[in-house]
Amino acid sequence: MTADPLAWRIERACVAALPPAERTRIGDWWAARSGGGSRRINAASAVTADALLDRSVLARIDAHYAAAGLPTIVRVTDLTCSATDWLDAEGFAGPEGATRTLMRQGGGGHRWSGAVVADHAGPCWLAARRHLAPGASDPTEMAARLSVPAGYARLEEGGAVRAIGYVALHDGIAVIEAVGTDPAARRRGHARAIVAALIGWADRHGAAHIALQVEETNAPARALYAAMGFATDLYGYHYRRRVPCPSRA
Repeated sequence: MTADPLAWRIERACVAALPPAERTRIGDWWAARSGGGSRRINAASAVTADALLDRSVLARIDAHYAAAGLPTIVRVTDLTCSATDWLDAEGFAGPEGATRTLMRQGGGGHRWSGAVVADHAGPCWLAARRHLAPGASDPTEMAARLSVPAGYARLEEGGAVRAIGYVALHDGIAVIEAVGTDPAARRRGHARAIVAALIGWADRHGAAHIALQVEETNAPARALYAAMGFATDLYGYHYRRRVPCPSRA
């Protein structure tokens, strides 16, 4: 558990960078619902370091997701008291999607070639996102939900978009999201070019800190981010899923 103000600011900035379609306050938890394939915007996350998860709160969270025909997914972070024993006792499946939150300072900048950054998600960017992440939430809806400044990077090669990503700025913190490369164009430095372009956007917009989240098992991405200055490992999180989905009855 941590009450580190910067860690919680970055947690809130990550929410602003990938906002759910709706979220409801249940006790010390935000229950997010969006549909689509992203767990982060379809899970309950703690609001404070001392967030309480007891039988009453969990029952209300269950009911919230059951009403939408969704399974209950709880996002458990290192920022809060451990809920492992309670979720085990309630029959939740084991941890999945273990992820680290990494940070670097703003300033310094990066040079890149080939990557274009726009202030809006245009048709080319949206089409590439659908192609590269077919199971993710609809990118048009995602972009429409953003209420903070954002930059959308794309890199074209051979007349096609080969890599993309975006960055959103909240409370002086820039959060990099949705970095993806066409499998046929990997190992050509495209992801590095995208991240460098997004860091450059963040620097130009005065970000004091730049953060991103990456799955623990994604060794190539973690190596890339470490080489690009994301040396501070702030906190991790994982998901616990109730199976099967509780009945509406």
